[in-house]
Amino acid sequence: MIETTKHISVMVMVLTFLLSASNASAHNGAKGVVKQRMDAMTEMAKAMKTMAQMVKGKRAFDPALFIDKSEIISGHSSRVPELFPKGSIKGTSEALPVIWKQWDDFVNISEQTKKSAKELVKMAQEGSALRPLTKQFVKLSGGCKACHKSYRKKK
Repeated sequence: MIETTKHISVMVMVLTFLLSASNASAHNGAKGVVKQRMDAMTEMAKAMKTMAQMVKGKRAFDPALFIDKSEIISGHSSRVPELFPKGSIKGTSEALPVIWKQWDDFVNISEQTKKSAKELVKMAQEGSALRPLTKQFVKLSGGCKACHKSYRKKK
């Protein structure tokens, strides 16, 4: 149990770092699909941050808010492949060219993220306690981390 708690704490810290590394100024000058995906990723980051606050006990647990934020992530995850058409790396994009070389893996991570978020929705709707939701949240955050590690420019 202590190992699980440590693992959750480390994942939440990593996620918080990844989310705080987002920079709104990166959106300056973004247009078209690049702006659309940056906006979607910003909404996902805000949703993850809200859930992380609940998981860490820095915000009261609110199942309805947890459901809402999980649905945001699920919805945007469904759109990720269409938000990364080939050649959409110009300008202020934070995407790495390797996305299109490893497209199947990129799409798979997006699909797993969507599934993890949908599972969070289901669990919260069924009245799951915070501890099981936290474990599922860590799984979800692992997808975010995997994608950012491989397919996003380092900040």
